[in-house]
Order: sequence, then structure tokens, then C-alpha cells
Amino acid sequence: MATSDSDKKLVVTHIVSGDIWAGAEAQAFQLISGLQANGVIKPTAVVFNPGVLFDKLEALGIDVTLANESALSPLSQIKAICKHLREHSTDILHTHGFKENVLGTAARYLTGVKRSVLTVHGSPESQSTWRAPRKKLTHLLNSVMTGFCQDAVVAVSQHLKTVLEPRYPNKTVVIRNFIDTDEILTAPPEQPDDLRQLDTPYRITLVGRCVPVKRIDLFIDTIASLRNDHKLEVEGSICGDGPLLETMKQYANTKGVAKFIHFRGFVQDMEPEWASIDALVMPSDHEGLPMTLLEALLRKVPVVAHNAGGIPEVLDFGNSGVLVDNHSATGYADKLAQLIKQPEMARQLAANGQNHVKKEFSKRENVRKYEALYRAISQKKQRLTQNT
Repeated sequence: MATSDSDKKLVVTHIVSGDIWAGAEAQAFQLISGLQANGVIKPTAVVFNPGVLFDKLEALGIDVTLANESALSPLSQIKAICKHLREHSTDILHTHGFKENVLGTAARYLTGVKRSVLTVHGSPESQSTWRAPRKKLTHLLNSVMTGFCQDAVVAVSQHLKTVLEPRYPNKTVVIRNFIDTDEILTAPPEQPDDLRQLDTPYRITLVGRCVPVKRIDLFIDTIASLRNDHKLEVEGSICGDGPLLETMKQYANTKGVAKFIHFRGFVQDMEPEWASIDALVMPSDHEGLPMTLLEALLRKVPVVAHNAGGIPEVLDFGNSGVLVDNHSATGYADKLAQLIKQPEMARQLAANGQNHVKKEFSKRENVRKYEALYRAISQKKQRLTQNT
């Protein structure tokens, strides 16, 4: 018996960079895996780089194409995307990123895919200028294509929506980043505070790429301030790779704290690391809605973070973590010193954080919101009223 159009699953193809395993890649994987598990939407993917994301999607059994940006010209990448869209009879294109949006949208119109959606995972990490003409042109094309070609623009935080909605009115919706709260184990039993402090220094960690926006320098300055100004026995750990890694190692040396800061590079399995962390610090200049915070809070790791972007939403505006307004080493060191000296407060914030993530950032509910969005735009609804 032939299957009617109404019985067919919508096919949604995701275009993702995959050059590193960072927030956008982690969130795209959570969404794609959730869609596959629910079985309502059929997800496929085109990834621009080999690596963790591509391997994870393949292992999951997702139909994924590698349009390798290091080996292919942009035109050849568009051809590869077109081939994938035709072979999988894609109904909706879902892009994640600037270049991904530009090349994916071009392929969409070449193949006749009728609908598309863009998820904006955060603000640009740096302002583009004509000194880097290729990047500047990509940003301009992305903005134009988003305004004229996208059926919906997803902001991953309410704060990001306030930035995007004036640019893309009547098509911007909020679906916050999410995490599989059922899959991740809770943290192991805590040691008594007095025993832990006697045996080991207080362990403070930053998880993020070594790029300017993450402010690794500010983290290093904070560790120096805690040791020198507050006279606290602390050690720092930086989990992440990137172009500033060697520069930051040298910076730690000049600040006299190199032996107290461990540069871990990219950590494939973070689980043992989470179990060893006494506090997570996020001194980024700005963030969309960081997956790292969701990971930490779900494991009851106390958090101290910049009061900017989507961070306050994750920390429930201070009920689930410490927000820092004084964006300086002094500001972060003062808040951390308070947390170290008040372990009961740290435990309560961590418990609040775990409950908040389970309630507001669960994978099950937010995947359903994406499914509802796909159905809405596939039915050619011209005005989106979803405001979650």
C-alpha cells in the first residue's frame, strides 16, 4: 500500500561545522539524537569537518555526509550539500552557524527544499571587518539570507532573542539549549569539607576553547589573586584547546602561577574531570546559553560566572550559581573566596542548580519544541507564535 504524504516523516537535514567539539556541536548532537530517538522526524546531517561530531553521528546510525571544508571549495561544498538533500528528499534544512547558513541556503534553493530554520547558538566571537574580507562577506551574506530566506530563527536564550528579534521580526523563537538529564550520572558523594581542604587545594576549573572571548587570561589572573591577595590554597585547571593555548601558558608563567594551573587541552572524557572539580568558573565576555554550565550544574558542581548573555538564565538569576558583575580578576576572586569560605552556601547553590537544569533544560521537552517548530513551518504558517 502506498504511503500518503500525511504519513511520511518530515526529513530534516542539519548543516553543522564539526571542526571542534564545542557548544554548537554538542547541542546539534543532542537535538539530532533526540529526534532519532523520538521517531517523529527523520534527521540527517552534513558536517564540514571530520572529528568528534561526525564520528558520533555515524555511530548513532545517522545518514551523514562529510563536505570537508579543508579539501573542498565553497562551490564544491554546495554541490555536496545539494547531493545529500536530493538523495534524502529533505523537507526542511536546519543550519547551525554563519558559513553553514550561507552554503546551506544556497543549496536549498538549488535543490528546491521548501523550508529552512537557523539556530543561532551565540553572538559572533569577534566583530568582522573588511581586514578579513572573506569572514566579513560571510557575515553579511548570513544576515541577508537569514532575513529573507529563513522561515524561523531559533535563539538559544531569551537574552539572545532580544538581540535577534529586531533584526528578524515575526520569525524569532526561543528554544533553549538542553541536555540529557536522564543519561548523565549525578556527582559522587562529597567529601567532608575539612578533610578535603586538608588534603588538597581547592580545585577551580574553566572548560572552554582557548580563544579570546573565553577570557583565559582573566581566569589566570583570578587564580593569582586568590593565592596572592586572599592567601587561599587553590589550583586552576583549563580544559580546552585552541589558538591561544601556548600564549596562555606563557601568560601563566609571567603571572607566577604556572605551577598552580594545569592546561589539560581537549578532554575527550570529561566525567573524571567533573568529579574532581570544586568550582567551575566562566569568565567569558559573552555566551549564548553554554552547554558547559548545564553539564556542571547537573553534576552539582558549584559555578561562578559572568552575569552576561544567557548565563543568568542557566543560573536562575543567581539562585543556582554565583553571578559576577565586576568583570575583573578582583570580581571573580572575591566571589570565589566567598564560595570557598562558605561551603554550605556552595552546596545549596549546587543542589538548586541540579534541580533547575532538570526542570528547565531537559532534552525530552525541548526536542518536542523543535518538532513542533518543524511541523509549523512545514505547514507554511507565516507567523510563528511560539515563545518558549
